[in-house]
Amino acid sequence: MNKIQMWKKNISILTNAGVYNSTNEHDSCGVGLVAAIDGRAKRSIVEAGITALKAVWHRGAVDADGKTGDGAGLQVAFPQEFFKDYIRSLGIEPSKHNIALGMFFLPRTDIGNQEICRTIVEKEIINTGNKIYCWRSVPVNLDALGQKANETRPEIEQIFFENSKNLNEENFERELFILRRKIEKRIPSVSKKDFYICSLSS
Repeated sequence: MNKIQMWKKNISILTNAGVYNSTNEHDSCGVGLVAAIDGRAKRSIVEAGITALKAVWHRGAVDADGKTGDGAGLQVAFPQEFFKDYIRSLGIEPSKHNIALGMFFLPRTDIGNQEICRTIVEKEIINTGNKIYCWRSVPVNLDALGQKANETRPEIEQIFFENSKNLNEENFERELFILRRKIEKRIPSVSKKDFYICSLSS
């Protein structure tokens, strides 16, 4: 079987499984991949990813201020111990099992709407039977932002919570996927334009 035949076979498998649709194909500037072939987490891989990201500076659709762009970043594995250390610093001992983290964009300038969103998130997590550890404001370097980006930036916060039922990874991720959808449906329309779940995972 040549490469084209192999490609067509794989496309057929993915299409039949419902995970690929050719109508979603479109051009883009590109995606870079940096990986450690030994599978070990190391700082040098992240640094190489940052170097690669800087090499595609042009993809940021940079505004006249020379700073505001359309956003670009790194996707990395969930650093469980990093976040567990943060929870410990608050005097709370986290579960030995994987914890979950939600990364949220919240309304920044409307405190009332911000609190409505937080309350909905917390209520839905509690409804799943999971214990909430804390919220964390994500550190932001405002000096790196252009004027337009600073004026429109969201409040970025993380929520940490326990896998209280000790579900295996597959079932916990399934529960988190459903949880995300429930939260999104409950957010009132007045808050939706400033609310976004970046990720919700263990």
